[in-house]
Amino acid sequence: IVSTAQFTCFRKYRERKGKEFCKGPLKNRKKFNSPETCCAKKGKGFAVSMVKLGGKNKFQCMSCSVLKKTTLAPTFPPTPEVTTGLPEWGRWNPCTVTCGYGWRNRYRLCDDCDKNHFNYVQSQPCLVNFYCPMDGNWGNWMGWSKCSADCGGGTRTRVRRCNYPPPTHGGKNCPGPGVKEEPCNEEPCKVDGHWGSWSQFTLCSATCGSGTMVRTRTCDNPPAQFGGKQCNGPPYEEKRCKNKNCPLHGGWSMWGPWSECSVTCDTGVVTRTRTCDSPRPLFGGRECEGSATDTRDCTANKQCPVHGGWTSWTLQGRCNAPRCETGTSIRSRSCTNPRPRNGGRPCVGRSYSRETCVNDENCPKSGEWCNWNEWSQCTATCTGLNSMQVRQRSCQCPGPQAGGSECDGSKYEARECVNVQPCNPYGAFVGQRGRKDEDSYSTSVNTTEDAGKNDEVRT
Repeated sequence: IVSTAQFTCFRKYRERKGKEFCKGPLKNRKKFNSPETCCAKKGKGFAVSMVKLGGKNKFQCMSCSVLKKTTLAPTFPPTPEVTTGLPEWGRWNPCTVTCGYGWRNRYRLCDDCDKNHFNYVQSQPCLVNFYCPMDGNWGNWMGWSKCSADCGGGTRTRVRRCNYPPPTHGGKNCPGPGVKEEPCNEEPCKVDGHWGSWSQFTLCSATCGSGTMVRTRTCDNPPAQFGGKQCNGPPYEEKRCKNKNCPLHGGWSMWGPWSECSVTCDTGVVTRTRTCDSPRPLFGGRECEGSATDTRDCTANKQCPVHGGWTSWTLQGRCNAPRCETGTSIRSRSCTNPRPRNGGRPCVGRSYSRETCVNDENCPKSGEWCNWNEWSQCTATCTGLNSMQVRQRSCQCPGPQAGGSECDGSKYEARECVNVQPCNPYGAFVGQRGRKDEDSYSTSVNTTEDAGKNDEVRT
């Protein structure tokens, strides 16, 4: 079957590295009705349509040399045969290819003719499915892409295209992947240090007055690693603070001038003073230490009169009276403390004194009670009729002398125990029972005291 498609004609046909292509389509890309009309002129190759290959001005084509290999030179369409009396032609054999350009033959219908003779065989090109399936083939790998990370492990890729040639007319795609990936820049990234959070401010450095307080931070969020930069800025921060006013301790002023001598005769003193106002104590500060007055001895030009002064009275003398009767006793003093001199005045008053007295030597004297002893321990662990404490005293402060009488009153004293919980378990009746117990206690105390007196009497 002869194709009636319109053909493109090329001026150049090339074969390089096993690949065929055409270049330079004829001017105006004029279409031809058959390959023979193209190849009969300047054409070197032909194609049904212009399919561009990789590279500049390269197209798929068929070489005109295919037509020149025929033993006959048929034309498209074939010229009418001239009847020469030869047998008629049989049918055309199938095309030698199932796709693209091939050849087909036909023979004369005779039994005894030489079918290899050119008069008895006829060949012509044939075209079956001009667009033949062509499997794709990979082109070269392109360059690697930029790594997806500058450090710390990234990936880079490179690609190749299935265009050498590309699959056409149902041909198979290139086998294998068109993208290749590999790791890159696997060295650790530099990590610049960043500051962590500020700490709380410290307490003020001064407990009073002005001071400072500090807060800190560390370069650990994250710390600098693998050559990364350290944190910029200071690791601490200060700010001024002020608590209550500090105590201001007092300070002495300069001493004032000396005063005049305190006397006009003999030895006296001169004084000078200072004040605690340089500065004055403030806000609980201490007063100035030391004395505000400074004293120094001074001497006048003459001796002063010394007035007489009494000595202390002597002890009272013996009582001038019979035993156990009233009389008088004498005490004395002298004007020798100091003696009058330099015109000083003598002592004023008497040098002796009479006092009324009683001659109590060997006189009867009554006894006096001493202080009470401590209370004894309680006789029970809880208060009740039998819980008692006792204390006593003696008549020896002083005791009776020279037949004097004994001390008045009781030598013993008893009471119900104190600071001990009640023995009665019925709290509602404690008050009433308590009053009854008090009456009983009073009776028992009196009885005890009487018993004590009786004991004394017996003693």
